[in-house]
Amino acid sequence: MANVYDYVVKYGKFTFEQKPFNEVDNLVFSLLAYLDFTDTRINENTRTLEEVGREYLAKHSYKEVAKLGIAMGTAHLMLQKVVDQDRYRRLVVSDYIYDAARDKQFSVMTFHLTKNLDYIAFEGTDQLISGWREDFELACSFPVPSHIEAVKYLNEHIHLFGPNVIIGGHSKGGNLALVGAMMMKPHKLWKVKTIYNNDGPGLRKKEFESHEYARVKPKYVHIVPHCSIVGMMMRNDIYKVVKSEREDIVGHSIVTWELTDDYLRRAARSEMSKEIEKRLWQWLDDHDDVERKKVLEAVFGTIEGCDILDTMSLFKFRNIIKIFRQSKELDKESKDLVVGLFKMVAVGKK
Repeated sequence: MANVYDYVVKYGKFTFEQKPFNEVDNLVFSLLAYLDFTDTRINENTRTLEEVGREYLAKHSYKEVAKLGIAMGTAHLMLQKVVDQDRYRRLVVSDYIYDAARDKQFSVMTFHLTKNLDYIAFEGTDQLISGWREDFELACSFPVPSHIEAVKYLNEHIHLFGPNVIIGGHSKGGNLALVGAMMMKPHKLWKVKTIYNNDGPGLRKKEFESHEYARVKPKYVHIVPHCSIVGMMMRNDIYKVVKSEREDIVGHSIVTWELTDDYLRRAARSEMSKEIEKRLWQWLDDHDDVERKKVLEAVFGTIEGCDILDTMSLFKFRNIIKIFRQSKELDKESKDLVVGLFKMVAVGKK
């Protein structure tokens, strides 16, 4: 079955004027946003994706990047393809930001598709523990630091007399696209044509029921694989379910999503995905923000106390033992949830 790589090769000869942007192009840009372009001259004048991409590929091998996780490896392979395709290689890329700290992992870039259309891509969770901490904080805190950065970026880079904009991202990047649009200056929101959340978390109950969410809902597209786990986190009410070639957490990866020609194959959500959604919502309803925060601090306090900065170190045996020892202090329900979530991440790193 075809996937997003096949789409890029098949339709790469068509510019966006010849073949308009569609939901599969959204996946391409969401995937490219995972790459760390900080050692390239990406923000120098008006560089094209081909120029930036070839500079990056000359400095970073697939073997090096793939060690950082599935998303980075697949993004590297995608970059190898788009630099040779007319549809993508001549696009100007700009306004790249990468900012990582103890409490934040944030990256974003803008792709200029046509004179009248830009795509702003937010990076999902990478290998940094700070990014995973933020993922968990989404359930007990609003806004998290990356939300604030996303709103600031959109307010600064969307102009009333500039091009229309599509916003998107994969995993946490999809959540940033959603929240960024919700909280940006209302008078600029009309420039945003579509908001893509590609299997990213939803919202806490308060934000889910807010006027801000209702305002962007007509523009919002939440794409999830039929076996979605990450996309079931917190509250959602809009799903465009697509078929993945996988039945497990690896189905979160964009490159496992199946295509028929130039559109994503539709499917029904699996019973496993529905059950996970039900259990997660129940746990959230049974615990307030303070209790959720306690779980987060217990787990990540242990991780950070061991000077673990990335997921590659996280899954070393001695560090796993320390995490499980700390989890004994939690109530059984919270402990089971934490252990289950870490197991899901572990599977995804294989």
